[in-house]
Amino acid sequence: MDTWHISGWRIKAYGISAHTLEHDQLLDPGLIAEARSFVEANLVRMDETPHYSVGFAILHHGSSAKTLLIQWWVNECVCMQYAAQSEYSGQPRFSLAKSDLMACAYELVAIDFERRAWVSTVMSGKPMEDYLESWLPDGLH
Repeated sequence: MDTWHISGWRIKAYGISAHTLEHDQLLDPGLIAEARSFVEANLVRMDETPHYSVGFAILHHGSSAKTLLIQWWVNECVCMQYAAQSEYSGQPRFSLAKSDLMACAYELVAIDFERRAWVSTVMSGKPMEDYLESWLPDGLH
């Protein structure tokens, strides 16, 4: 979607939808706004870690729920995560996931891309900007 700049953090935001491309927009703007607000409201848990102020979020309007995964990088090579979900129908209202949710197969595509981007840029001594400019191409994955 874009890079969210929130309280000194830069979060690369990805969107996934189970819906067809018949819609004008893949994800509803209200859903995106609610996801961003949830990330902002939960930055405190991220700030409590030894972080780089960078990470990525995956907003997924799936076939049975709306899921938001938030990942950020710490200690050079560690990716932290928390997950939130909202009911499939109705106004989006995210809350922390009550299960041991990690990710679905579609979300793992973006996670794998981000891991590879982190290793090939920051962990290889390249500037953080190189990582932030690396994006999984749009498409069906």
